[in-house]
Amino acid sequence: MSSLVQKADSEYTTLVRQHQSYERIVCNVMLRMVAVDDGKLRRRQVPLSELDYPEPANIQVQEVIQRFGAAGLLAISKDGEGKAYVEATDDALLNKWCQLVEWKQKHEESLILQRRLTPAAMKWKKEQKAKYLWNGDRSLNLLKQILHSDDNWLNQVETEFVHQSILQRRKNLALRGSFAFGFGLLAIFTFVAYKESLIAQNCNSETSQSSNPLSLFTPLISPTPCPPAFVSTTTTVNTAQNQPIQPPLPQTIIIEDFYTRGNEKTNKSEQQKVIQTYNRVISKNPRDINAYINRGIGYYRQDQYDQAITNYTQALNINQNIHAYINRGIAYHRQGKYELAIADYNKALSINNNSVDAYINRGITYRRQGKYKLAIADFNKAISIDNNNGDAYYALGLTYTQLGNQQAAITSYRLAAHLYQQKGKISYQNNALTRIKALQ
Repeated sequence: MSSLVQKADSEYTTLVRQHQSYERIVCNVMLRMVAVDDGKLRRRQVPLSELDYPEPANIQVQEVIQRFGAAGLLAISKDGEGKAYVEATDDALLNKWCQLVEWKQKHEESLILQRRLTPAAMKWKKEQKAKYLWNGDRSLNLLKQILHSDDNWLNQVETEFVHQSILQRRKNLALRGSFAFGFGLLAIFTFVAYKESLIAQNCNSETSQSSNPLSLFTPLISPTPCPPAFVSTTTTVNTAQNQPIQPPLPQTIIIEDFYTRGNEKTNKSEQQKVIQTYNRVISKNPRDINAYINRGIGYYRQDQYDQAITNYTQALNINQNIHAYINRGIAYHRQGKYELAIADYNKALSINNNSVDAYINRGITYRRQGKYKLAIADFNKAISIDNNNGDAYYALGLTYTQLGNQQAAITSYRLAAHLYQQKGKISYQNNALTRIKALQ
């Protein structure tokens, strides 16, 4: 027993020394192995599918399972249906390892919520029916906070489940709001029609009085003025050479890199440690796609775009991976190789034609080329897939600003600011609000 605890401490310390984020990763993995029974910690069989996390955290999760398994702390087996699962090798380890006992006490409420959430998310994933979502569950507000916190323990399926539950709640609220808005519009239209009828009556009265000589000597009450007739005109501004003035090429949009929103620090000086971590992973498994992608992100954040592209290409040589295509497209964009970037985004969309990130990034590149209609089409497509994406609205606002459509730009920025605020991205929200002020 003492040997198992020492091994657990040793493996945990080694991983944390590699990168601080392993503190949270090991905690999340090991707490899933725990079943609470009469106050004691007992082993729980965890399906491997439950240990599938969003990238780039997933590569760290898999390394924890591999290292703890090699140390004899975890065991992978199959149940009667042939499905793989993993569990701790001994109940005593769960109760004697002080670090795990401390985690359990600290996160006990989350652990209870997780035991409710996991089967619900799995059932929704299997059935794909909205009635299984938690849009009406009181726990959704707490899960939303967890989703955007540094202590996010949600796996891939749970993350999708929470996102869809939030989206369904907003749709329901929007539907109720649309009914109220409709009744409001009806009242406004009724009032406007009534006022226009009064105006018409006044106009007719004024006309009849002006044709009657006696009206010249009758003090008239100033009538409500008749609506003026508007003449639509279009003015074209030309240069001295009689050529239409073209809007300037847009500047590069500076937004967060997609698929890199994890725990890795964006400070350039820290990226060498990230690269070294994935060097070790690749030395153990030269065909680990995620390791090449994450190492490429490290190079990208150091502005070493050629090295980043090389790593994404190595990942693609192993398998056609949508993350590798999108990230390589971003790197090509930074180099000004716009056609190569668009080609990669097209390949990403051939893998998943509902990839919001691929549409947004392709739209950014189209905008940089001055292809505004194509850019707007891509941003609108992204919004049709996920109307909770602030980046799509923000990019749309920039494009409308470039085209001189101020009202459309302001509307887009407002939507972006609202979504950024909901996600706690205050600096992004402030950027959108600043752009609104500049247009007003």
